[in-house]
Formats: sequence, structure tokens, C-alpha cells
Amino acid sequence: MFIPHLVGRACPSDPDVRGAWLGFTWTHTKAHLYRAVLESIAYDYAAALAVVREYSPSVHFSEVRVIGGGANSDLWNQIKADVLGVPYVRLQRSDVAALGCAILAGAAVGIYPDLAATARRFSQTVGRIEPRPAYHRHYEAYVQAYIQAFDPLRSVYQTLSALQATPFVDEE
Repeated sequence: MFIPHLVGRACPSDPDVRGAWLGFTWTHTKAHLYRAVLESIAYDYAAALAVVREYSPSVHFSEVRVIGGGANSDLWNQIKADVLGVPYVRLQRSDVAALGCAILAGAAVGIYPDLAATARRFSQTVGRIEPRPAYHRHYEAYVQAYIQAFDPLRSVYQTLSALQATPFVDEE
């Protein structure tokens, strides 16, 4: 397992958190380490989703719409779908932030009277990856281990953060 926060954790905020490999043995290969990095980010998403579900139990996510460079990786989208138990859908466009601004501007001046319909019209999908139930059940224990890893490592992270803040002085 990998802790992917190389410069602190954003949510929940913890600037002292750093990356860590856990459970690493001689039998692990580069492929295992690569997959652990991908899985760890999915575990972090699952931890955030668990918080959302705890505070808003009536909210249901029917799919995740994915954009950007990582959206092009079927392997990573499959891992995220399996970990979260939610389908991952790739959008046809990658420029959705600019498009969203244009739609909002158009709505403000009356060009697009129905924001939801307009957004649906411009957000065509090009692929859908379904979660695999057996994989989701397998990953649930890993998500819990990932969540549990932060508390025991907190004092180590704080010590390392303090050490990094202390400049090295060569007395020679």
C-alpha cells in the first residue's frame, strides 16, 4: 500500500503527511508499486466518499464523470470504479471548465434558459467502466487499512516535518 500525499494531505487538511510505502516486501515488483500508487489514490477517493455518505446518507452517486489525463487510463478508471463501487464514465471533451463558464455566461444573458439541459447537450460520454462486485468487496478491507494508516503515522510525520524545518549546519 502507498500513501500518496507527497506534500501534505488536502482533505482532511494535514500538511505534515508525506508519502509512505506500507507492507512492502522482497516479493513486490515495479508493477506492484505502480498499481499500489493507482490504488492508493482510489482509496483516498473512497475515504472521502465515506465521509460524504456519513454526513449525507440520502445522497446516491450513480456514476463518476472523469476528465483529464488520468481519464484516458482504462486500468486506473477500472481500479477507481472497483474501489468505489461506482461506474466511471469518460467525457468526450477535456475542456469542461471553460465550457462550464461559457454555459453559465450564456445562461446569464438568456441564451441557455435551462442549465441542466444545456450541460447534458454538451457533455457526451465516450466510455463507461462498470465496477466489478467481487473486486469491490476485495478492496473494502484495503480502504479500511488505508484509513487506519494515518493515525499511527501521525507522530512520525510530525517528527519528519520538524526535522525538515531544521537546517543542517556544517561546523567544519
